[in-house]
Amino acid sequence: MRKYVIVGNLSLVAASLLGLQVAAFAQNRGTTDVTIINNQPIQRLSEKNITESQPYINPLKGASTNNLAPATAIDKPLNATPGAITEKSPGLIGIQAYGSFGVPFTSKRVSHQPTFNVSSNSNAYLSATFPYSATGRLTFNVGQSTAHCSASLIRKSVIVTAAHCVQNFGSGANIFSNFSYTPAFYNGSAPYGSWSWEALVRPNTWANGTDTGSGATRNNDLAVLIIAKNSQGQFIGDITGYLGYGWNNYSFVSSKYTGNLTVAALTTLGYPGLLDSGRIMQRSDGPSYLTTLSGAKQIYQGSNFTKGSSGGPWIANFGYENPVFSSGANAGNQSLSGVVVGVTSWGESDPNGSKNNYSSQFAQNKEYPNASYGNYGAGNIGSLLNQLCSTKRSGSNMTYAQLGYCS
Repeated sequence: MRKYVIVGNLSLVAASLLGLQVAAFAQNRGTTDVTIINNQPIQRLSEKNITESQPYINPLKGASTNNLAPATAIDKPLNATPGAITEKSPGLIGIQAYGSFGVPFTSKRVSHQPTFNVSSNSNAYLSATFPYSATGRLTFNVGQSTAHCSASLIRKSVIVTAAHCVQNFGSGANIFSNFSYTPAFYNGSAPYGSWSWEALVRPNTWANGTDTGSGATRNNDLAVLIIAKNSQGQFIGDITGYLGYGWNNYSFVSSKYTGNLTVAALTTLGYPGLLDSGRIMQRSDGPSYLTTLSGAKQIYQGSNFTKGSSGGPWIANFGYENPVFSSGANAGNQSLSGVVVGVTSWGESDPNGSKNNYSSQFAQNKEYPNASYGNYGAGNIGSLLNQLCSTKRSGSNMTYAQLGYCS
């Protein structure tokens, strides 16, 4: 029997548990999201279960893309301003998302960073170095089966993934179980071990089935989880490093050189099941565009990622190492490095078909209209993090933020 404590709006929780209609509570109210706290003894899936887990398939289908059209102007909902909070890794500086030419790009130094977690001649070496080390496999139980998605670390001990990797759409208080996060997983190798979870928040409109959109195409297919400390009392982010996150179209630009389309240069990471059987991290780079499908605000890109990549980060200004600028060069516009602006939500299930991938935008929208939620930014990502980090840790009078998990 799973033992969870649910902290939040009591009326909404009671209605969810009773299977009642809760749309009236959830509409336009990000504050009604609840925190689910894991009160079980720390329990991790076995190494065998993690390694042999199957890529999780979102049971919902994506919206029709027959009338897909990219946005032709910067979408600034409710007069919103793009923003971001950058990653924590010593000595890194940002590279511009775009310059005055108006075409997005990312440039980084090509060289190795040292790590002692795997041998330098191991194929897992690159995955174990920052910023790749901030991404990993999220393994969990769906009934008696073990499945995996992808996830990334965006605060010292907080990961972001897709909401459908936490629970099925419209399933109320029922969530999957035994979440284990394995950063830099590589073909059975876990250079930083596997980490258990303590708490999570996902949109209540996802839980009660009222989120804007249709099928898998939704405004808010994202969730955030607190990762427990290890047996030495360390935060995971102090070991692996962690990325930042942005909102309201951070790094997107529209100019005459892009045909007035709103576009960003994004890097996507994850563990798609039809590429190396989901056992090796994959990277995809390319232009990404804004659009609206079935009323849901989406980002899309060309990609051959498939099931298992869900929840993996879409990163602006991804970089392995930064150069030292000289002769007056500078970082340019929106120059924070390693900024997650979305996570993989849905796409083509057959990599030999239409190669596409979609993400809910980290942004203000109908469900999350505010320009600021505490110190965590705007829209859905800001609200979910604010709810999670403002929750008191089980057995403590202090919140996760006060205890350092959300630094």
